[in-house]
Amino acid sequence: MWDFSQKLGSKASSQVMFAKDSAGVISIIEPGRNRYYRTTADTLILIGSESPLEKRVYSKVKLSKRFPLEYGDSITGMYKCEGMYCGNHPFREIGTRTIKVDAVGSIVLAENDTVGNVKRVHTIDSYSVCMDIDSAALDTAKLTQVIEERYEWFLSDSQYPIIENITSTTYFNMDAIGTTKYAWCNLPDDKVARYINPSDDDTPDEPDNSFDVEPAAPDIIHYNVDSSGGVVTITYDLDADASIGTIVASHMGMVYSHREWTQKAGQGYSVQIDCNGLRSGMYILYINVNGKAYSEKVIL
Repeated sequence: MWDFSQKLGSKASSQVMFAKDSAGVISIIEPGRNRYYRTTADTLILIGSESPLEKRVYSKVKLSKRFPLEYGDSITGMYKCEGMYCGNHPFREIGTRTIKVDAVGSIVLAENDTVGNVKRVHTIDSYSVCMDIDSAALDTAKLTQVIEERYEWFLSDSQYPIIENITSTTYFNMDAIGTTKYAWCNLPDDKVARYINPSDDDTPDEPDNSFDVEPAAPDIIHYNVDSSGGVVTITYDLDADASIGTIVASHMGMVYSHREWTQKAGQGYSVQIDCNGLRSGMYILYINVNGKAYSEKVIL
């Protein structure tokens, strides 16, 4: 049971429009931002977006949802986006998205009405973004790491979330800056009435998972880092299958090494990152595992 009764006060409102053109491209249009999607038989895929400040095109597309939403289903995929900020600053975004239908239950709305048979979708975007006035310099531009977590609650026959909660954390120079925002859909009364106060037989028996206290994602990696002779060695065990990314960067965010791979659960793994040729000094090793970021200082 998730209790939103104290969180859904109307502070601002806006209209969101959905459209599909003759080529099959789906547009989601809201104030200040348009997003563009294409579909397969069961998957919604983000291909681009634009706003007054920036335009994005995904050269390696970004998964959005897979329907129907079934409890326990999950998908993971890497994506790559290139765009332009303020018309003259090219940027690049490379990351991993993991989507899982991780809970089923009921929610309490602002008027203390209860909506049952709601599915929660948990999405983690873990990506690095770099920007430079010269597109040719993006490979050596300063890097910023971003982890974005999105929770969305769907009615059983809805393609769009009725409530969403988004938390974005940006990491730069070992510092973290986070923002959180909430949004909810003002459904017509007749649609809400179909879901209000369902019978006990219709409501799944799920453990309590309060919205106010989200459990921290478990550490599925157990690792040690050693640096010697210009080589960084990571030895690690995995409690679950994982998408892993590593970055070696300076304190100023200059990226010198970027690797990504997938790994099955197991023990005794190791990976070596050759940093020979770099100037002696302190660097930051970022390790990203299924969207959870770790960082270690290494001396080369």
